[in-house]
Amino acid sequence: MARLMPLRPPRPPGADDQLKHVIAEYKHRAQTVTCVCGWHGSSASELGQSSEWAAHVAENRPKRN
Repeated sequence: MARLMPLRPPRPPGADDQLKHVIAEYKHRAQTVTCVCGWHGSSASELGQSSEWAAHVAENRPKRN
């Protein structure tokens, strides 16, 4: 049996200390998302546009050195 490799490398120590912005609640028909940080907005997007959710995640992504 082949062993599956993880999709992402292990996280460095202390990386879990930062606030993560992940979906806490998603309402499919309304296309609304509530983040664990309390942010609430739309996951719908127009063709070629990013959604409010994608913008929220991008704004709160840790800066790389």
